Amino acid sequence: MKFLEAIKRRKKGVINKWEHFFPIYDSYFEEVQDQPVNLLEIVVDRGCSLFTWQKYFPNSQITGIDINPDCQKFEEDNIKVFIGDQADVTFLKKVNGQTGPFDIVIDDGGHMMNQQITSFKTLFPLLKDGGYYVIEDWHTSFIAEYFDGGEKTIDFLKGLIDGLNFWAMEKIEIIENGKIKTITVERERSNFAEIISSIHFYNAIVFIQKGKNQEGTVENKGVYPRKMKNLMIYISPENKFLYQGES
Repeated sequence: MKFLEAIKRRKKGVINKWEHFFPIYDSYFEEVQDQPVNLLEIVVDRGCSLFTWQKYFPNSQITGIDINPDCQKFEEDNIKVFIGDQADVTFLKKVNGQTGPFDIVIDDGGHMMNQQITSFKTLFPLLKDGGYYVIEDWHTSFIAEYFDGGEKTIDFLKGLIDGLNFWAMEKIEIIENGKIKTITVERERSNFAEIISSIHFYNAIVFIQKGKNQEGTVENKGVYPRKMKNLMIYISPENKFLYQGES
């Protein structure tokens, strides 16, 4: 089932998502629709999104959080709703403790910088290996009304990009006695560097996958398994490809 079809077949609620998100979600999640996915969405609002995910993942457990107490009325069957602030670390850990760990976390909450960053810092380490953390509407990093005096989400995400190659950032090649020598240097790096396997940016939405990240190896387990090793390819002066094998 496509995400758009799930919206049309939902029980109730009013949708409020960018239309171009729909095929992007399909490209990640359509293949695992029948698996027992455990999903958390930050925002309940008028309920449509929770009921869409309920239809999209028929064997799932859906959790929603919102600051509006009225949203608790949307609880039913496999949908659980918690009332609290997405920037409250204690609250987020409580939710994870009761209905987590999650395969998918989707932040469509208040879109303020501190909210987005705090939610990620708290929930991503608790995400299942191989799972996805999705931030919707990260374009608010460019809209002044969402600034709150601290770091912008886009700058935080750029730091995560650097962390994907943390092992390269910690090594420098120098020439010593006419030979290239690699030395290790101390550099500050993200706490997430070794547990983020990939980051995928789109217009107003970003997918961050949890997985083992080491030099030459990326590995995910769980709902979205994937394992890769770097293949070292050498090209001779005659432009012939010389396959060296796995690094």
